[in-house]
Amino acid sequence: MNIFSIISAAFVAIGTGYSIFLVYRHKNKFNNTPGILISMVIAVITGLLAGSIIGIVSGETFLTVGISIIIGFVVGFLAGHPVGILAILMGAISGLMGGINGAILGLFLQYINPTILLGILLGFYVVIIGFVIIYIQVATNTKFSINTEELSPFAIIAGGIVLVSLFLFMYSSDMVKIPGKYDTAQTQLTQETKSQTADKTEVDVSGERAPKIKMLVTEKGYSPNIIRVKQGIPVELEITNPLDSSSCLSTFMIPDFNINNINLKTGLTKLSFTPDKTSEYTFSCGMQMFTGKIIVE
Repeated sequence: MNIFSIISAAFVAIGTGYSIFLVYRHKNKFNNTPGILISMVIAVITGLLAGSIIGIVSGETFLTVGISIIIGFVVGFLAGHPVGILAILMGAISGLMGGINGAILGLFLQYINPTILLGILLGFYVVIIGFVIIYIQVATNTKFSINTEELSPFAIIAGGIVLVSLFLFMYSSDMVKIPGKYDTAQTQLTQETKSQTADKTEVDVSGERAPKIKMLVTEKGYSPNIIRVKQGIPVELEITNPLDSSSCLSTFMIPDFNINNINLKTGLTKLSFTPDKTSEYTFSCGMQMFTGKIIVE
């Protein structure tokens, strides 16, 4: 996945860089309307794909959204700068929106099947940025000409049918795993284990010399979600995850103890940490929607 993310980022850098270069090179041949539209398209598609890549790779919400916003804004500014202040404003705003949407999409995609869906997004990017480059070449070079009236609406409809068919095929073949879509056996196991441990939300191992904590992942969060430990005593977590590995809860973090984005595969995962300071620390899922706390005494 990291290699494909690097390849996708390279495509974005080359495609966006070249299209902005063409805008600067032929800035005197664009009036306000075409220049504004070009800057908006470049900014929004770049922000969308860049944010998706960062979200998939990073998985950290604040960092992902922040970097994606900056990238979208800078790209929109650069794309609109040769045309004028209005193009700068529209490009920057489009880049901001594209970056935010891309970051949210990327954070969501990391729990499904990022490779396939990132490939689809990359395909859209190549098509759209390709049309931008072609349009600039046609508008600035008399040797190139394209008659848009020759593009049959049936070709567009056929393209839409192909895309819908592709999504339906991936869905039916389970190539893309949908959160919440679990096997019957896994659902039954989850319900059984939840009924056994639903009342147990707190555990105190501060008096033990070699504490081992058994934690269960449920659809409502982690059980126990309050853990009391002793300062300086190593703690071992035995986390049982009966849910599908694509669930948000399957990503586990305790940032203060350098436990970041641990993938809890279906089954048992063992983690350990040593609390060196008395305080309260937070553990959570990858998107920080389900949390708990560790109280160090």
